Amino acid sequence: MFSFHQKTFDQVKLELPFNEIRKRARILVIDDDEEAFPYGLLQKEGYNVQYWSKIETLRDLENGEFDIIVLDIFGVAPAEMSTNDGLGVLEHLKKHNPAQLVIAYSGQKYDLSQANFWSLADDYLGKPSSLITCKEKIDALLREKFTPQHYWSTAVKLMQESGVNGKQLSGFEKKLVKSMLKKQSQPSKEMIAQTLAISHHSAATIWVLIQSIAKFFITT
Repeated sequence: MFSFHQKTFDQVKLELPFNEIRKRARILVIDDDEEAFPYGLLQKEGYNVQYWSKIETLRDLENGEFDIIVLDIFGVAPAEMSTNDGLGVLEHLKKHNPAQLVIAYSGQKYDLSQANFWSLADDYLGKPSSLITCKEKIDALLREKFTPQHYWSTAVKLMQESGVNGKQLSGFEKKLVKSMLKKQSQPSKEMIAQTLAISHHSAATIWVLIQSIAKFFITT
């Protein structure tokens, strides 16, 4: 049971069992080689995994539809979408949703000129990878970063960079916590922009982060 006197995300104790976290986390594997990543075995292990051989739409990726994206670096993005294939997509996603969890996935080795792209990923998997290795990588990310606090801390940083002062930020957080505990609808992108007096681009990113936080307050 939740107590409504709790005011911040740090004070909310969800205490979800790991099996529940595993079910709630949506994982997307994007790889042109369907046999390389054991997504079918992960599904049998209870993970919520989908597979794309190519990037079907950027919109779902930008909007935080998936909690962890396993992204192959080559052969997944058409030239009209990204001139640098998966590397360009990785950079784009981190700009639109800096808290998006991405595991870079490839059988290739990269030189130092590409190190800035690799640093954007939250982890790395070589191709092919065994079921055990994939489970270890995914479980580590779920335990460390698939939390309301991780998404909220990213939102706080963005709001501070956008000029939101401490009083505004505190009031906004309290209203969000209250609405999520009561299972109420969350503010729209336009409402966030108006309330915090920030750009629509920043508001859109914060909105995505709020949607990620809200997943933890949905009961099944």
